[in-house]
Amino acid sequence: MFEPIVRGGIVMVPLLLCSVVALVISVERWLYLRHARVDTSRLMGKIRSALDGGSVEQARGICEATAGPVARVLGASLAHFEMPKDDLREVAREEALAQQPVLDGQLPVLATMVTIAPLLGLLGTISGLIKVFHVIAGGGIGDATALSAGIAEALITTFTGLAIAIPFLVVYNALSGRVEALIHEIELRVTELLNVQTAAARAR
Repeated sequence: MFEPIVRGGIVMVPLLLCSVVALVISVERWLYLRHARVDTSRLMGKIRSALDGGSVEQARGICEATAGPVARVLGASLAHFEMPKDDLREVAREEALAQQPVLDGQLPVLATMVTIAPLLGLLGTISGLIKVFHVIAGGGIGDATALSAGIAEALITTFTGLAIAIPFLVVYNALSGRVEALIHEIELRVTELLNVQTAAARAR
């Protein structure tokens, strides 16, 4: 089991670290985003009902009792519900910007792992080929063991780098898609809330 790791040379150490870091971040983000996803249509329906009853505090309470960034942005907006529409939009935008790094988490680090894994694999390839050329230059072209060691290092590190980068690239894109979907939900529900405020102002 450990023979390929040993034969891959020193470059295998950072490659294995990349795989561990990428796995930890992927699992953590998946769990967080799964918990952050709520039925925002139902949430908005409850908020509308509370506001139709004239209770902004009840609407805020509903947001505070609901997990996720959408509820946080709506709750922050409801805390300033009496502001003019443009000002309220800015409040919502500020809170949405504050939620962005929370949603992203360590996704930029995951993107870095995906980028550097194949580069590390390429570094290992070059290192292995250099060893092969050293053997040849030293007159050891007939030394199959020495030649195979360098070739093995080159192939193993290349394979490992790609084996890390390809699946985690798919994971990164999937997680980024979930983040984008949540941001879209925030924009949609804030727009709905602003429309509710406008309708309420006209009814006065």
